[in-house]
Amino acid sequence: MWSVQPVPIGAGNPRLRRLRRLIARTKARSQERAFVVDGPLLVAEALRSELAVEQIFAARSVLADPELAALVCRSGAAGTEVYEVDESVLGAVLDPVNPRPLAAVVAQPSWVLDDLDADQPVLVAVELRDPGNLGTAIRSAEAAGFGGVVVVGESVDSFAPKVVRASAGSVLRLPIVRLPELDQALAAISARGWPVLCAVVDPEAPRYDSIDLSGAAILVGNEPHGLPPRAIRLGDGTFTIPLSDTVESLNVAAAASVLCFEAARQRRVLATDGPKSVGQPEDEQTS
Repeated sequence: MWSVQPVPIGAGNPRLRRLRRLIARTKARSQERAFVVDGPLLVAEALRSELAVEQIFAARSVLADPELAALVCRSGAAGTEVYEVDESVLGAVLDPVNPRPLAAVVAQPSWVLDDLDADQPVLVAVELRDPGNLGTAIRSAEAAGFGGVVVVGESVDSFAPKVVRASAGSVLRLPIVRLPELDQALAAISARGWPVLCAVVDPEAPRYDSIDLSGAAILVGNEPHGLPPRAIRLGDGTFTIPLSDTVESLNVAAAASVLCFEAARQRRVLATDGPKSVGQPEDEQTS
């Protein structure tokens, strides 16, 4: 039994026009401090998170599903505005190619660098332009137990719809800090005590599993060019992921995943074997 009835709205409703703006425009998301999640799984994740869910837009098929209807009902009872939208209309607003029957407008968190735990590693994404890569890197950072992600320079919006989807909900939980200026960002990161270590494509650089990543700020660069030379000059050191001779470089999301889980491995080693074993490749560690 519904305790809150959804309000039916049509294609020209101003709330749906706002939903379109938040999906399409970075400026709108920035000005309104809100973003959109879509699909039952992500909306459920948003409702379980600590972020405020402002509005829910649901197709009738969702409201006919007892479990999803109960979820929407509980959020409505807690103060979220709930609207019923024709499924074709909602699909056209969200994604005509892959229509989804449920969406929510969520308040953006306001994380700053001081909110991140300086005892945990952080991933620093410098000028990542591809939303799928940034979202995947954020997901890997959360999965590996990182303290957060710092997004530097002219990177894609951390709350763009494709980033949110690729993160599989990690943007709802993991602190993400945006710092627009490279020099100021690296100075602030260093001031918090993180060693600034730069991932590069250079066979002469130390192997990624031979240096201590367990409490570092790990920098990865954008898809075609990698890290800018200034970032490397300002950092505390470089390292590389060895590749076969036939492969020039890794996709940045793949590289970020490798590095996040190497840092997590080193933290496990540190917890059991002490600092001498951290940064040694597994085949060089003593039992």
